[in-house]
Amino acid sequence: MIDENAIAAAEDQAEDISPPPTPEGYSEPYQFEYPKLPLLLTGVVLTVVFTIIYGVLLVLLQGTDVLPVVFDTATEGEITLVLDFSRVAIPMLFAFLTVAVFHELLHGLVFQRYGYDVNYGVYWRFGAVYAAVFHQFHTREHNLRVGIAPLAIITVVCLPLLAVPQPLIATVAFFVLVLNTAGSVGDAYALWRFYRMPQGTVFYDINIAHMYVFEPERAVEGA
Repeated sequence: MIDENAIAAAEDQAEDISPPPTPEGYSEPYQFEYPKLPLLLTGVVLTVVFTIIYGVLLVLLQGTDVLPVVFDTATEGEITLVLDFSRVAIPMLFAFLTVAVFHELLHGLVFQRYGYDVNYGVYWRFGAVYAAVFHQFHTREHNLRVGIAPLAIITVVCLPLLAVPQPLIATVAFFVLVLNTAGSVGDAYALWRFYRMPQGTVFYDINIAHMYVFEPERAVEGA
């Protein structure tokens, strides 16, 4: 089991600008980092892939009239597909704001469910919204549930909305699904890394750019 007393003692001695003392029974910490460029490129690829997947599903459920394109036949003998921005801009903007807010809110709510104090904010350097647990030890097991929550919950809620006989709702749901699924690439990477760490591992965030990992010196049984 995790030694909660050792964790609490180390947390009490922590300073704001450096990792806390290593709790008894844990190895020296290392910094957890995201491979930014590979994740960015993967996110772009996933955006294309899931646009196709959810787009096909949307057409199957709603028919081709839901597509934001019009056929321009002004020139004799030529047919041109023209994107109708009036049917795209508002749903896409609403979907973007919805994903930005609710994705992180769900992270935060699960953290709060486990008793952590959550900080919400915007990381202006990357234009990203975040929900984070600063200056508190948080466990691998809790982070696995925090990480999967937005992808699972938003997908479950929005998939049925693709079948709603209201094109605006269905289109917004489509954009939300694409943006949330592709935008979860960082969460998926973290979940993969966390899952491979030993049970009992704990994390400590100093700020949005510095997370430290403390692994137990030997395998810990139980969560």
